[in-house]
Amino acid sequence: MSQAPSQPPLRFVHASDFHLECPLGGVAEVPDHLRELFLEAPFQAAQQVFETVLAEGADALLLAGDVVDFDLVGPRAVVFLNEQFQRLAQHGVAVYWACGAADSSDAWPASVELPENVHVFPVGRVESIKHLRDGKPVALIQGISRQEREAYNDDGFHRDVKGLFTVGVAHGTAASPGAEGDRVHYMALGGQHRRQTVDLSPGIAHYCGTPQGRSPEESGPQGCTLVTVDEAGNVKTRFVATDRVRWVTEKVEITAGTDHDALYQQLLDRILKLREKHQERNLLVTWQISGHGILLYHLRPGGVSDAITKKLRDRHGSESPAVWTVEIQCDAPLEVPADWYDQETIRGDLLRQFQEFEADEELSLELAEFLPEDSRDGPLAELAEVGAGDRPGLLLAASKLGIDLMDGDDL
Repeated sequence: MSQAPSQPPLRFVHASDFHLECPLGGVAEVPDHLRELFLEAPFQAAQQVFETVLAEGADALLLAGDVVDFDLVGPRAVVFLNEQFQRLAQHGVAVYWACGAADSSDAWPASVELPENVHVFPVGRVESIKHLRDGKPVALIQGISRQEREAYNDDGFHRDVKGLFTVGVAHGTAASPGAEGDRVHYMALGGQHRRQTVDLSPGIAHYCGTPQGRSPEESGPQGCTLVTVDEAGNVKTRFVATDRVRWVTEKVEITAGTDHDALYQQLLDRILKLREKHQERNLLVTWQISGHGILLYHLRPGGVSDAITKKLRDRHGSESPAVWTVEIQCDAPLEVPADWYDQETIRGDLLRQFQEFEADEELSLELAEFLPEDSRDGPLAELAEVGAGDRPGLLLAASKLGIDLMDGDDL
């Protein structure tokens, strides 16, 4: 006679940090044909989260905070979320929402009643809710909402004494590193935009990240996490991509013989591979160029970089899906023939001057003295101040600019 399973199988979708109030940014200028996409991408990514819940037949959706800042968004976000919650209600799917710093638990409009399947956890204390299937408890869901500047409180999290699989939901945690999941079987965390598992034993603690990256700093696939629990209580997590627009940081190495046209063709070839890798995604690409050769000191804002960027945008930026070049970066050290430093020329003087500034950090970069006299005490003077962390990048950019302007090679 077979033994009854000790744990009913479960399936959850863990999501957080929708930030519906926050469109995409991180570019100097948004092209007209992508402007609507920058505004709509957070909603489209959130929509994919709800689609994932239904497509995967999940028991519940776990929302771990920062879904939307109601003070910064209009009624559209409320209507959108309410419609999605009702869709889940029609399929018998519960929503367990632990509010974070942005989505205060009392900010939902009083005039719009949340569907009964949505459970918003209280602020300041952990609440426990038994998740039912066919009227029988199959899991214990614990959660706490928090307010901005409020200390984290994990005291109320604990595993069910009768052995029910226990899930915690919270925007962040006060637990020490490596102990974030010790109190429950699975800790659904929010508040970090990068997906990360921070604890594996005895319980799992996981940040699912944001469904949609908003700047080059949030590059790579973004989405939600599907959590499955088998009859033995074993937990598996699977990433599900939901982003409609994907930021990509692509590293490209060039050789000494690479010129303007060769680099352009190299980037075109890489775009074809990016399209294949990130199918059906609009891509916002930052190219990071390194390697060797004279071309490196021509790759600067206002120089060859701008010309190649324009050609790439004209070629692939208006397609659907688009591959839009955000910028071409080159932080490679200045690489020039050694004898240039010994030449009695303006170029040689310039290179030796930069060597002095690089070798002696005590040499001050007083940029304010180049401003008009009536601007040396105002906001422009503050912008002209060079901090210790800005000094290396400023010297590199200035040296490239100087050499590029004096070099006659047509690259």
